Amino acid sequence: MSEDDKLDLDAWDPQLPPSDFAERVLGQVVAEAKVAAPAPPANKAPRWGRDAGVVSLLALAAALAMRVTGMSGSPAHGETIAKDRVEVSLGSRALAVLEPGAQLKWDGDDVVQSHGDVFYRVEPGARFRVHTPAGDVEVKGTCFAVKIRGEAPSNKDAGAEMNKRDVKSGVVGAALSALAFVAVYEGKVAVSHASERIDLGAGESAQVGSDGVKKSAALGEGEKAFDAKAAANAASDVPLAAANENLVAQVSEYRSRLEAIAAQKIELEQKLKKSEEKLASDGGATRTRAEYDLTQEDWAELVKKGKVKFRVPCYQPSGWELGPKQLNDLGLAPQDSAPIKDAYQRSYERLWKEIRPMCATALATSPDVIDKIGIEQCIHLVYDTAVKVDKESAKEAHTQVAEIRAGLRAEPGPNEKVHPVMKLFLLLTGANKVFEGDLARSLGPEEAHRIAMSDDVCMSNNGWGGGKKRDPNAENK
Repeated sequence: MSEDDKLDLDAWDPQLPPSDFAERVLGQVVAEAKVAAPAPPANKAPRWGRDAGVVSLLALAAALAMRVTGMSGSPAHGETIAKDRVEVSLGSRALAVLEPGAQLKWDGDDVVQSHGDVFYRVEPGARFRVHTPAGDVEVKGTCFAVKIRGEAPSNKDAGAEMNKRDVKSGVVGAALSALAFVAVYEGKVAVSHASERIDLGAGESAQVGSDGVKKSAALGEGEKAFDAKAAANAASDVPLAAANENLVAQVSEYRSRLEAIAAQKIELEQKLKKSEEKLASDGGATRTRAEYDLTQEDWAELVKKGKVKFRVPCYQPSGWELGPKQLNDLGLAPQDSAPIKDAYQRSYERLWKEIRPMCATALATSPDVIDKIGIEQCIHLVYDTAVKVDKESAKEAHTQVAEIRAGLRAEPGPNEKVHPVMKLFLLLTGANKVFEGDLARSLGPEEAHRIAMSDDVCMSNNGWGGGKKRDPNAENK
């Protein structure tokens, strides 16, 4: 391979979320709900066909925000068809998030994606290939998504046929009508079809079909073109397109904006890591506590930056269960798995009970509609709506939470009116502490703290800037 063909892993600078993000997401959800208003037939259509325009996209953004660890014990071979959104570890270096209807088969670093939408995060290493009915994707380490529409080989040897594709002869048979879309969030991938091959960098996309590989300058532009072509090829299979000819373009726009937020989060996490490494060094002393095991002194430093940090158990409605290897790595017994799973479920229920009505109030809609958005997106929507209503008061509430955690300000009383941003961040910054206390009832306080701060369990780590910057020594309110 020449130097020009080698993959680099540089990330791209995404745009900030648009100011009208909340209204557009709400508008899409309400429009989708109106289309689905007539009574369903006896054999109800699967959720994939009905809600993919909104729910699967929001789920993709949630998947990007979630940190999942412990892939080293994952099987190197396997096959799965997703009935619901599911996360699958592909061997030791790749994670895939499958939307409903997606189908994967993998053997080491070779993956066959024959149907549906899949988001991949691949750690740097040897070549990692995704084979689709329309073309192949090759990477070394990156984040990207692949969508497939149209026919795909239906026989059991479909994966073998795609792996045997000869670049000189092109794709034949059932795969001719298949379309694939590749979107790159960070790093670089190579997309090939027959003898044609192009490279994509972060923020770029390509459409692959019987007419070859078509590169787009931006994710949003490529997404619109792909959805329009897929809708034109199978309009009878897309009820929402029949109800509203502009819906495909709207959904594509919402998706691209959510992807921009996800890409921004990745970049901010990288910057956060560097800042935390700098923060961990105090006069040459090495920090011995976990990154998110924050003291009041740590919070006082965050006040200076107008920032809050929080570690939240992964948002799992049915709980998150440790596998045998994770239990072994943590030095836990098999019987410890059940109380940990239950603690994850109770954590989700506590957070969603508070955030759900806040989200409904922020968007001026019913909680039933909010259920289609989900907890991860509601956190952003509550914050963004508060900033739009009154930016200065939102920034002030943002910093006051850090001051409360630093012991510089008292928490609001039970009957005191609380700003939505303060209520949201007090809930999130305290979530892991409550989770730890829940675990302590079964495992004891020391074990509970060790598990709550471990990298071997499922946690979402967040650093959120945007508050007012203050010097606690000069202004102790």
